Amino acid sequence: MKNRQKRLNITAGVLAGLLAAVVLWGLIFRADPLQMQVSDGIEQIDLDTIYLRSSGVEVSFSDVILSGQNETRKLIVSTQTSTVSTKLTDRLIKQLDFDFMKKTQNVLYTGTGYFVVDLDNLTAANVVEDHEEKTVTIFVDHPYLQTIEIDPSRIIIEDVEESLLARGDIKLSVADYTAIEEDLRSRMEKELDTAANGQTTDALAVKMVKQVYEPIVKAIDRRYSVVVELK
Repeated sequence: MKNRQKRLNITAGVLAGLLAAVVLWGLIFRADPLQMQVSDGIEQIDLDTIYLRSSGVEVSFSDVILSGQNETRKLIVSTQTSTVSTKLTDRLIKQLDFDFMKKTQNVLYTGTGYFVVDLDNLTAANVVEDHEEKTVTIFVDHPYLQTIEIDPSRIIIEDVEESLLARGDIKLSVADYTAIEEDLRSRMEKELDTAANGQTTDALAVKMVKQVYEPIVKAIDRRYSVVVELK
């Protein structure tokens, strides 16, 4: 029994010695942790831009710019206000044009004209990429006067100027009012749609289209800039 206990003690001592030796060897000859190099094919150009080296995917600026063309987009580049007036005349005898036989009344219309650029007309041919110069050139149509909105609250109908023989209000039919509005709207359009306004809206169009698309281009690659030219 004593011999058996003695053998167990010897075995335990040997195991303890081996364990101590292994620990001591590990402390002295400690190896660096296992290191692995993994490549996901992504190269960081800067904080905002990455380039996929080996993915085989090339991002097209035109694809991204034209991706929302299923929605009609008209960019308002300028709004301008105009006021036009007309003088209504009512004669006591239609064939006689004497001041003492007629009464007059001034009507003033104020409207806002909207100059727009159609961005839904853009095609891939309108987007030119220059990878050497790092530019994306977008060709757009000249802005045009799309609509004129008449402000009802700013329609002014002045008092009737009566004469000696012509008294009372000037009576107008629905057809008269329609003709007056069409005439004033036409005159307002001619006043707004001028060569001078065209130059102003052209410059605004270039500036505002650039503001629309440059953030999109720079989100793909901030090294690129947008150039806008009119067709």
